[in-house]
Amino acid sequence: MGSISIPTLAYIAAGAAVAGAGASAYESHEQGVATANADKQKARVEAENATQKQITMRQNMLRALASQNAQAGVGNAVASKANTMRQITQNQNDLAANSANASAQVSLLDQAASNARAAGDVGAATDVLGGVVKAAGALG
Repeated sequence: MGSISIPTLAYIAAGAAVAGAGASAYESHEQGVATANADKQKARVEAENATQKQITMRQNMLRALASQNAQAGVGNAVASKANTMRQITQNQNDLAANSANASAQVSLLDQAASNARAAGDVGAATDVLGGVVKAAGALG
C-alpha cells in the first residue's frame, strides 16, 4: 500500500479549494443573472401595465366626451368647448404623469437588474479569490 507525501496532500487540498471556489463562483454568478432576469421581466410587465392603463384612460375620456355630446344633442344645446378642452387637458396631464411614473419604475427595475448582475459577478470574484487564498494556504 502506497503512501501519499505531505506535499502531495497539500496539492490535493489546494486543488479541492480551487475547485470549490470555482463552483461557488459559478453559483454566485448564476444567482446574479437569475435575479437580473427576474427584474427585467418585472420591468417588461410594468411597461405593459402602463400602456394598458393609458389605453383605458383614453377610452374613458372618449366615453365621457361622447356622453356629453349626446346629452347636449338631446337638449338641443351645444357642448361647452371650454369644458371639453379642460377635460382633454386634464387627461393629457394624467397620461403624462402615468407615463413618467411608469418610466421611473421601469428604470428602477432595469437598474436593479444591472445591480444584481454586478453583485453576482463580484460574489463570483470574491469566491475565486477566497479559493486562491485557501489554495495558497494549503501549499504554504
